[in-house]
Amino acid sequence: MQRVKQPRPPPTRDEVRRFIQESPGRVGKREIARAFGVGPEGRAALRDTLRALKAEGATEGAGARRVRARGALPESAIVQITGTDPDGDALGRPAAWEGDGPPPLVLMAAERRGRPALAPGQRVLARLRPIGPGRYEGRTLRVLDDTPGRVLGIFQPGPAGNRLVPTDRRAKAEWIIPTGEENGAAAGEIVLAEPLPASHAYGLKPARVTERLGGMNDARAVSLICIHTHGIPDVFPEAAIAGAERARAVPLGDRTDLRDTPLVTIDSEDARDFDDAVYAEPDGTGFRLIVAIADVAQYVRSGSPLDRAAFERGNSVYFPDRVVPMLPEALSNGWCSLRPDEERGCLFAEMRVTADGRKTGHRFGRGLMRSAARLTYEQVQAAA
Repeated sequence: MQRVKQPRPPPTRDEVRRFIQESPGRVGKREIARAFGVGPEGRAALRDTLRALKAEGATEGAGARRVRARGALPESAIVQITGTDPDGDALGRPAAWEGDGPPPLVLMAAERRGRPALAPGQRVLARLRPIGPGRYEGRTLRVLDDTPGRVLGIFQPGPAGNRLVPTDRRAKAEWIIPTGEENGAAAGEIVLAEPLPASHAYGLKPARVTERLGGMNDARAVSLICIHTHGIPDVFPEAAIAGAERARAVPLGDRTDLRDTPLVTIDSEDARDFDDAVYAEPDGTGFRLIVAIADVAQYVRSGSPLDRAAFERGNSVYFPDRVVPMLPEALSNGWCSLRPDEERGCLFAEMRVTADGRKTGHRFGRGLMRSAARLTYEQVQAAA
């Protein structure tokens, strides 16, 4: 007796969701049915699954009866190169991003032999392939813009005209500084320049000196060379700056009132932003401790321009002469800085410890605090 072949069970919603997320670009119902072996008898159930995924916001239409994961990048897109990884490979973000949350990270494959490596500031049309949640591999189809927004280099006057030699060794070509665009730069000085419109498509490109940074031993020059070479974003998008400048004081509301608790910040002498504060007092045979940090989430909403700018940076970067902040100054040095005698929203941990340092209890909360003092490490050490 011939056995009747049993139809395969239809794929679950999670299986279909995962297949769409891992597929490059967009996929159609036929491709999904073929991947899971869905026959005519299971197509209605598959159609219902696809409708449910779209209704819950997991997928979106991508034209001609095709779908893709919500927020997924297309098979090819314009990528802005933002920096390099430890191996020197270019990293980028989609030039246009309107999805929820931070933009995906694009890890660019090495350029073909004979082509220069991609540098921060360039834009390329890239073929994209998903390689993990929020991560894509990109392969350059065409370089769209070889002109960086700014050029850092050494000013070298000469009989054939003024030249700018880029400090980034990946940049092969020098620049011409036309007469009158030197901004008083001296020979051998590190300068920041911006490209000028070129009158012809061949030869060296012109640039204008916008800032003089001194010699190679000047701390300002060393910091900017590092910022420029490693593609550290030091200019915020206008939308992020506007979001930071709209920030206002946090009301007490349901927060714990810590304004009368003498919390203090302890930082280096030259610190400008104060993001944590501490307090300790005897409590019976042990101690009561409070550690408070600035409530950044009060101002940086998920998926906002501020959130995307902070995600691109990852952290603040400290140099001998400057800080490249993760957030615009209105927040990093303002509403998210626990400055003395100014009310600030905070997150806090309150702990009870014994005399020998064993924790016996703790609680977390949102509070409103007022720093009692801005102390330095040296002051605290001297008072110990």
